[in-house]
Amino acid sequence: MSDTPSAQARQGMAAMLAGKAKEAVGAVLHNDALAAEGQLQQAEATARRDAAAKDAVASVEADEAAAALQATAEAAERQEAVIERAADAQVEQVLRDADVEAATARTAAERERVEETARVEAEAAAEAQRTLAAAAQAKEEAARLEQDARDQSAQQRASAEAAEQAASRARAEAHDH
Repeated sequence: MSDTPSAQARQGMAAMLAGKAKEAVGAVLHNDALAAEGQLQQAEATARRDAAAKDAVASVEADEAAAALQATAEAAERQEAVIERAADAQVEQVLRDADVEAATARTAAERERVEETARVEAEAAAEAQRTLAAAAQAKEEAARLEQDARDQSAQQRASAEAAEQAASRARAEAHDH
């Protein structure tokens, strides 16, 4: 027995014809058993034909399902590739963003360092100015005190000279008298 559809169709047709022949002969000969056997053979041939048709439909449906499954698998592979590329792109973007953030942080830290250095230098310059001003004031005060001391010394000398002159005059007068 062959499994090809055409061989099955030929066998089914032959079984159907044989069944009809048996039924006809049984009817002519009034042999109910032969007629019943012919009917059974026809029913069997019809069942085989229906089974073959169902098998053919099932085979076509299986082929279609396999093709649909293959198409779905290919679509899934394409989608997976797209998703993978998108994920890779996201990872690259995250890395670029991290690099930008790191550069921004370094720039901000450098700016803060420069600002802190400038602030410290400004404070040092202001302190130096205050120190210079205080030194200038101290120098002026020292010069004023030195001048006061000179003036006082000059007054005391002048006073001492005047006292000495007065004493010399008094001695001269006392001597004269």
